[in-house]
Amino acid sequence: MKKVLIAGGLCGATMLMAAEKIEDACRDRKIRVSVKVHNLWESQYPGEGFDIIIEMFKFFENEKCPVINGKPFIIHQGEKELVREITDLLSA
Repeated sequence: MKKVLIAGGLCGATMLMAAEKIEDACRDRKIRVSVKVHNLWESQYPGEGFDIIIEMFKFFENEKCPVINGKPFIIHQGEKELVREITDLLSA
């Protein structure tokens, strides 16, 4: 099971939609995934052990896993390419 974190602030609905798109794409590619959505304004500690972190604003530094800019989910440009990049990383 791969673990994905989507972390941001007041863009909760956007993060939930991003999680659904990632889950759907992983299901299509037979990748078992658990996606956690975390509001960094409520707590700066989202947990650990993630395979990928998607940040909606610059926050994470020195992580052991890939940290990906989630801005395409906010502006709706490049979403499909971003989801493909995420699933490619998860399938490796």
